[in-house]
Amino acid sequence: MEPFLKKNSYAILKTLFDDDPYWLEKISIDNFWVEFKKTLDTLPPLKRFAFALAIVILSIIPPPYSFFSAIHNSKLLVRKKWLYSWEQSRWIWRKSLFLGIRILLVGSALQLPQTMVHTNYHEFLSEREKHLCLKVREINNE
Repeated sequence: MEPFLKKNSYAILKTLFDDDPYWLEKISIDNFWVEFKKTLDTLPPLKRFAFALAIVILSIIPPPYSFFSAIHNSKLLVRKKWLYSWEQSRWIWRKSLFLGIRILLVGSALQLPQTMVHTNYHEFLSEREKHLCLKVREINNE
């Protein structure tokens, strides 16, 4: 089950960021999987199972214009249409399921060290430490 989740979650991530070569070149499947697995492990067991099941459901229920295959075996255009059909579904459970999966996948990818450097996150944090509101809060907490 883990290899299936690994391949399909990475395929979904690559489809979400297909227009930015950074995500395709710098984020490897193994690095992403380590971080995504950490994210899943922080969830309570029932929610962890639910998200894993949601990825399986999203990965094997094809849109009406495609033949059956897992999402990681499909071409980019089919994957884009596949995810778009989930995102724009008229059923709220499909939209919500896709939104939850997308939040977990993107959040995990943003935690990778190379992504933090790419997005200038460290510079943002160092700039933020200069603000007075943080210093006041630190004094009040002491």
